[in-house]
Amino acid sequence: MPKIADRMNQIPFSGIRTIFERVARLEQEGNKIIHLEVGRPDFDTPPHIKLAAQRALRDGHVHYTSNFGIQPLREAIARKLRYDNQLVFDPKTEIIVTAGVSEGIVMTAMALLNPGDEVLIPEPLFQCYEIAARMAGAVPVPVPVYPENGYQPTRMDLEVRVSKRTRLLIVTTPGNPTGVVLGAATLQMLADFAIDHDLFVMADEIYEKLVYDQCRHISIASLPGMRSRTITLNGFSKSYAMTGWRLGYVAADAALIQALVRIHQYSVVCATSFAQWGGVAALDESQESLHSMVAEFDRRRLLVIAELQKIPGLAFPRPQGAMYAYIDVSGVAADAFELANDLLEQAHIAVVPWDKRHIRISYGNSYENLQIALQRMQRHLQLEAVV
Repeated sequence: MPKIADRMNQIPFSGIRTIFERVARLEQEGNKIIHLEVGRPDFDTPPHIKLAAQRALRDGHVHYTSNFGIQPLREAIARKLRYDNQLVFDPKTEIIVTAGVSEGIVMTAMALLNPGDEVLIPEPLFQCYEIAARMAGAVPVPVPVYPENGYQPTRMDLEVRVSKRTRLLIVTTPGNPTGVVLGAATLQMLADFAIDHDLFVMADEIYEKLVYDQCRHISIASLPGMRSRTITLNGFSKSYAMTGWRLGYVAADAALIQALVRIHQYSVVCATSFAQWGGVAALDESQESLHSMVAEFDRRRLLVIAELQKIPGLAFPRPQGAMYAYIDVSGVAADAFELANDLLEQAHIAVVPWDKRHIRISYGNSYENLQIALQRMQRHLQLEAVV
């Protein structure tokens, strides 16, 4: 038998997908699992977005589009970026519609990184960035962020890890798994650092609309000197409950887009044609569903905070954005992976073990289910403490 490529030895299966498989097995056995592991809104896609896609199907928009995406969607994205993010991009030459933000992450890595290049990745952060770097033959360099700094990266921690081989810095705000929103001072520090070391920045802004406590999202590309070196990624999955539509976009300087689009055209060709028309409706029509969804997420967030604070031994940053709580369980369990397994098998709650000390829970489930799950978690940990 021929051997698979050596690079696959560095590409593990997603830990979250492993949880999905175990949950599926338990559910097939008749168990009712409360899902707190899924990083997606549990809301339906708003009706007007579905209708736009249905019209596109009816009208025969079922063929290839431009590699860059349909022009009406690129124009809608350009308007959104100008209004929301104070970013001006030419819809003809500086925007690509992608098959979700995940494709944009891989595109960026493949287009910008050479084998042996290094990528600075603040951690904890979504695993996809590290894997994309490895797929490109680059070296991910973790930059730890700490609770005592509010999970905001510091210049000192970056400086001790940057080298002559460093080429790319990852910036994600709001963050997954912490739910932390990077402040204006932190973003200016990151911008200054990138300019001083002549780095590209990949800015993942998929959770941009899911912010709370009067926090404000700022696009790092809008800061002085950053537009030409920043690749801004965003999409429709989280804000418009469109995870299955696989629709996102990349905005960058025209010279960078010319590199990115060549990865896109040979891998995906174009995002799904009729889904793109749904994206036009999402951006150009009513935002009422988005505002209602964010309000409900905020209600759930406050419940999660209140209930977790009742459990002795847990520590977590107050979520300011996204849809997650990142919980240090070292005060109640020796191993977060074992705790996650026990919560699944015994309490029928699915959570994500992030590392040996932390679990992540998502409030992408109903208020009522969250109440039940958190009560189960409290009872389980109380029983463990007694034993």
